[in-house]
Amino acid sequence: MEATELPPPHDQSLTQNAFDAVLRMIQAGALANGDVVNERRLAEQLGLSRTPVREALGRLEGSHYLRRSGRTLLVNGVELSEILEIMSVRMLLEADAARSAAGKMSAAKLDAIRQRLMEMAGPDQVTAGHHWEVDDFLHLSIAETSGNKLLLRLIGELRTRTRMFGKETVPSRFEPGRNEHLAIVDAIEAGDGERAAQAMVRHIEGARNAIFQSVTGGGSR
Repeated sequence: MEATELPPPHDQSLTQNAFDAVLRMIQAGALANGDVVNERRLAEQLGLSRTPVREALGRLEGSHYLRRSGRTLLVNGVELSEILEIMSVRMLLEADAARSAAGKMSAAKLDAIRQRLMEMAGPDQVTAGHHWEVDDFLHLSIAETSGNKLLLRLIGELRTRTRMFGKETVPSRFEPGRNEHLAIVDAIEAGDGERAAQAMVRHIEGARNAIFQSVTGGGSR
C-alpha cells in the first residue's frame, strides 16, 4: 500500500488559517444558516489562493459546518432537534470534565474565572460575543483542567455547534446562568467532584430548557 502524500507544512498552515477564518465567520453570523459559500470570493477576502481555501472548505464540510445542495456549498445551520441533542451530550461530557477537574484547577485560574463572571453587569450591558468569550473561558478551562485531551476537543466542537444555533444567550438566563457558573467553580475549588458534576448538569439542563422555551414558547422537554 502506497503512503499518502501529505501537503507541505506551509500549505497545511494556510489551510488551517483559512479553516479558522471561515469558522469564525460562521460563529459570528457573518456566514449564516443557508448562506452560499463561494470559494473564489472567500479566497479574495482572506488574501489566499483558492487551494488552501478549497481544502479548508472540504474540512468544514466534513465536520458538518457546511453542506452541499447539488454543486452549491451552503452553511449548515443547527436546528432545534439537533441543539437539544447536543446539549444532552454536552451535559454528560462536561459533567465528567467538571468531576475530573475538581481540586486540580489553580487558584489563579479560579480567581480569573470568578472575576470575569462578576465583571458582566447584566444582559443589556454585555454583547453576545463577550458573553460567549467568558462562557468559553469557564467551560474550556474546566475541560482542559480535566486532563483529557479528547474530552476537551469534543466539548469544544459541541460548543461551536451550540454557538451556531445562536440562542443559548437567553436574557432571562443571565443571572441564573452566572450563579450556576459560580456554583460549579466553588465545587471545583472545594475538590468535590460529584458536586461539581451535578452543578454542571443543572447548568446545561437549565440552558437547554431555556433554548427550548425561547424557540417554542412552551415548557421544557
